[in-house]
Amino acid sequence: MAAIGLAAIFAAVYVPALGHGFVKDDFRWIAAAEVRAPGDVRRIFVTNVGFYRPLVTTSFAIDRAIWGLDPRGYALTNLLLLLADAGLLFALAMRLSLPAAAALFAVAVWMFNFHGINMALLWTSGRTALLLCLFAQASALALLRGHRLAAGVLTLAALLCKEEALMLPPVLIALDAILRQDHVPARRMLAHSWPLWAATGVYLVLRANSGAFGPFTAPAYYRLTLVPGRLLQNLVQYLDRGGTFAAIAVAVVWLACRNVRTFNEGERNVITIGLLWFAAMYAITVLVPVRSSLYAVAPSIGSALIAGTFAARALREAPRKFAAASLALAAVIALLIPVYRSRNHGLIEPADLAARSLAAIQDATRDRPHNEQITLLDDSDEPVTLDDAFGALFPDAIRLFVGPDARGVIRSAPPTDGRDVDEGLVFVLRDGHLVRDRSGPAARSRANEAQARGDELVPVGMTVNIGQELRRRR
Repeated sequence: MAAIGLAAIFAAVYVPALGHGFVKDDFRWIAAAEVRAPGDVRRIFVTNVGFYRPLVTTSFAIDRAIWGLDPRGYALTNLLLLLADAGLLFALAMRLSLPAAAALFAVAVWMFNFHGINMALLWTSGRTALLLCLFAQASALALLRGHRLAAGVLTLAALLCKEEALMLPPVLIALDAILRQDHVPARRMLAHSWPLWAATGVYLVLRANSGAFGPFTAPAYYRLTLVPGRLLQNLVQYLDRGGTFAAIAVAVVWLACRNVRTFNEGERNVITIGLLWFAAMYAITVLVPVRSSLYAVAPSIGSALIAGTFAARALREAPRKFAAASLALAAVIALLIPVYRSRNHGLIEPADLAARSLAAIQDATRDRPHNEQITLLDDSDEPVTLDDAFGALFPDAIRLFVGPDARGVIRSAPPTDGRDVDEGLVFVLRDGHLVRDRSGPAARSRANEAQARGDELVPVGMTVNIGQELRRRR
């Protein structure tokens, strides 16, 4: 019943926001995921597209083969991935000897975190974090069940989804060492972990051959930094995004069950594992200058496990008080549904604008050559701008939705130096919609040609009722 109630709250928050459209990086992923022949699959694993995340591209290729360019299908994939991640977190918590109610508590803490989950689910490109969580947790479960080779293969899969997985082998080795009942020399343990290191080696070779950028060749905003001020800002921000919600849940349980003061050895081990996971999954992104809530999705699995451990202890010592505290937390989350939804608007509105804009462009170009230039004039005074919707990837969007030869550009304003630049089809952003602009160079050129033929001109921008005009002339 608790699981059904939490699922209903989650659906109320996120289902209405799913599948509104594509935004920014989505267009690049979909463009790179075109697979028409077996050789295209190989291309995904050897082509430089900046980041090296071929399994993410493969997931987009599968979506494109099934759904075409319908964003609702891609959103369904993200939802299924998130639910799979939640199921794996539940299984991992149970494998770490947390009772079912505490494992569900951990899942709820992760899924209702204010930071990261909405971006991972509602932004199609956010599936990078979801796939990382999927394979990282699966590799941990495989290792806990003694399947070391499978753990290595799943670690490689996680590496092929996101760079943070480079910290997964040491985390899994530490997890194995913490949970082992018998004492094993460090050298022997490292030898037993060879599948994890082999996975890392294969990944590094594949990445090097792809030409993808590394820590020294990445753009400035992705290049690792050790500037103390920036690191301190990142630490504070990421502690908040990955740990605050879990800390609040722990505080509620702690205050409700005041006699909860000690933990048994198994619970202390889970807390240690949670702390290691949290720190390791942030170890790389905390060094990146640009911050993103998406970076909190994988680390918050660690903080959720810690919260689940507190829940397990409270459940054992004061089950009725724990039930009351959990019900109170669920009620507060239900009351906060409008807040969660308001946080989704920053992802929904750009997607809606992109979808409306592409539909308008498709209508205008249906009977025109596909190699025509398409120019959008943005308006920075609009609540949501074309830059919010497309960023620098409007050319990719145009090639996807209009034709492979179509050319697109977004300008902040028309040329002001008096030049008559042929900008092809021109659209202006007005009140959240694209409006065809007929006053540009192409319209003036047609007007000049008509004047040379001696035709009567209609001023650009004037709307004429043809019936009234004919009656006036008669």
